[in-house]
Amino acid sequence: MSRHGNLVGNSLAGVALCFAAGICAPQAAFSHAALMTAESAQAIRLQAQYDTGAPMAQAQVIIYAPDAPSDVWGRGITDRDGRFDFIPDDIAGRWSVQVRQAGHGVMAHVDISAGAPVIIATSPQDTWLQRAVMIALVAWGALGTALFALRNKGRPDASA
Repeated sequence: MSRHGNLVGNSLAGVALCFAAGICAPQAAFSHAALMTAESAQAIRLQAQYDTGAPMAQAQVIIYAPDAPSDVWGRGITDRDGRFDFIPDDIAGRWSVQVRQAGHGVMAHVDISAGAPVIIATSPQDTWLQRAVMIALVAWGALGTALFALRNKGRPDASA
């Protein structure tokens, strides 16, 4: 027998001996499966956006149930399109949902009653007149502050 044949024979004998001893025995394959259950439920879908039409992406959502309006029932984050879905408990009444991001916020109220359709009432947007009044008030306040700061600038110090 050639030298090469001897090495192959010895290698096969070594592998057979390992399997017999359980050293190289194949291990059980561990795997996992994905499971899902599905239920039919009435969900509330909200979409939050700025008055420019841009979505409030990744905004904070806080939900209050009608039976405990001062306690937070649930929290979440809007998706990249400003959407958020939730399934309320079977509690009839006015659910309140607040969406906030970077100092901006909006509150919506969802009225749910047994056997009746869902009614969503949102807070009204500012009109152009309201915005103009707010801008004028901010400008008037800034002008008043500047005049107050400059009033003693030209006078000599009376405490000397």
